[in-house]
Amino acid sequence: MWRTACRRAGVPAWATPHDVRHFYASVLIRSGASVKVVQTRLGHASAKTTLDVYGHLFPDEEDRTRAAIDAAFANPAAAKRLARDA
Repeated sequence: MWRTACRRAGVPAWATPHDVRHFYASVLIRSGASVKVVQTRLGHASAKTTLDVYGHLFPDEEDRTRAAIDAAFANPAAAKRLARDA
């Protein structure tokens, strides 16, 4: 049944169920799905399991956090407002 389904779906013959599951998770993560959504879709008991297995696929936040700080320094009034509200 697995081989028939793979052939009909155009999945390479070498692919295992694990490969297809990993691909599915990768597509969800690349599309911006949260850890909780991926956890639910894969049936993991906890988000920790999802992060332990697929954490390397989630985008690095380095550029986004740097841009946020740069923007705050570029707009001192906004930076003061953020600091005051924190």
